[in-house]
Amino acid sequence: MLKINWFSALPPARSGIAHYAMQVVPVLARSCEMVLWTDQDEVAPEVGQIAQVARYDPTAPPWREINKGTISIYHLGNHPDFHAGLWQVSTQQPGIVVLHDLCLHDFFFTLLVRRGKDRTAYLNAMERWYGEDGRQSAEAFCAGGISAASMSQNFPLTREATRHALGAITHCGGAFAEFHETPDCPTAALDFPYAAAEESRYRAWLAAREGVPCPPYRLVVFGYLNRNRRLGPLLEALGGLREREQFRLELCGQLWDESQLRDQIERLGLTSIVSIDGFLSDDQVEQKLSTAHLAINLRYPSMGEASLSQLQFWDYGLPALVTRTGWYASLPEDTTAFVRPVSEVADIQAQLRAFLADPGAFRTMGERGRRSLKNHDPRRYVDALTRFAAEALRLSPRVPALALARRVGSDLTEWLPPAMSPYLLERASKDIYTIFEARRQTSGVPGWDASAKP
Repeated sequence: MLKINWFSALPPARSGIAHYAMQVVPVLARSCEMVLWTDQDEVAPEVGQIAQVARYDPTAPPWREINKGTISIYHLGNHPDFHAGLWQVSTQQPGIVVLHDLCLHDFFFTLLVRRGKDRTAYLNAMERWYGEDGRQSAEAFCAGGISAASMSQNFPLTREATRHALGAITHCGGAFAEFHETPDCPTAALDFPYAAAEESRYRAWLAAREGVPCPPYRLVVFGYLNRNRRLGPLLEALGGLREREQFRLELCGQLWDESQLRDQIERLGLTSIVSIDGFLSDDQVEQKLSTAHLAINLRYPSMGEASLSQLQFWDYGLPALVTRTGWYASLPEDTTAFVRPVSEVADIQAQLRAFLADPGAFRTMGERGRRSLKNHDPRRYVDALTRFAAEALRLSPRVPALALARRVGSDLTEWLPPAMSPYLLERASKDIYTIFEARRQTSGVPGWDASAKP
């Protein structure tokens, strides 16, 4: 039986990863021994009824207890308040890193420069993965010459998060290739887990929605509303819509700049149409989603993440507008209404007019999304996760071998004439594998395919 050290945000943390954990941990705890490690000040009492909760100090982790586990699983996102401590532990004890965001430049810059006051460590990380261009761009960014959005897209620093990992998991197929950030360790793309509500509860939500007088139709935006959530273009689209009085927009969540949004709402004459509701309790979320008619879930640029909010919308049978990018572009065409990044305002307005012309078609869209949740069953997710963990352990000696071979190859191409590099790289790679295979056989560690090329 696997004994898993689980590092993640836990309830009541205001993090989508805490919600994700409560989808997975109860199922995983049925087949694995688990310790839920946290550096939070508070953990909800119900969490301890599912699995053992243990606290750690990131500056002095209790290694004796942590090392009793078979494998550690670290859940990393872009918010340093939730993820700084577990990332620090992950650099000292390799495990599986679950990437809930793939663009992690903001995380590392905040952690290393703003909080750690270690600009050198940040510059070294940028040079490690992007060479001299990365270091020069980092220096320009520190001097205010490059935008944060540009740095996140061009230098996501995903590989810095997986630098010591035995395996890496995303919830978006093809994300590593899209960001050109494929790590040295084994990888897997798993469907984000979500347990759909019982049918009786779903029917109650539909009845609540049908009881709402309309128009005006209720539009909702949920989650952590950062710059990439496209609230500016959404407000601009609504402000320029001739039929705007037929809608009411509710912004629910933590805003990155509330004063700027309020100024835009007032400038566009939308104060009677748009409300800012802040972070909601679970009961308030249920009330909002069961009485809304259309969700707005735009993200650009995408950070490579899957959307918990989108799965929640589908759970309520709620249709949604999404940006055709990243994970969202992979969603079935008949379950969402798409907005193109190159024509956001026009597409939002076109979709809102299409909704007014045929609300029933959008209701059907939400119902199809609800049926698609079967692909996100937490039991399927846990089965894939445990199989991947076992495989990552089996292949663990291969990770440093691949990394060493790549470093040798990189150095050879710098030092030698092009005609000589391929032969010497092949020879060096074989020698590295021979060394690691010999060590594996003498130590009894499970093997890997020694014929695989780095």
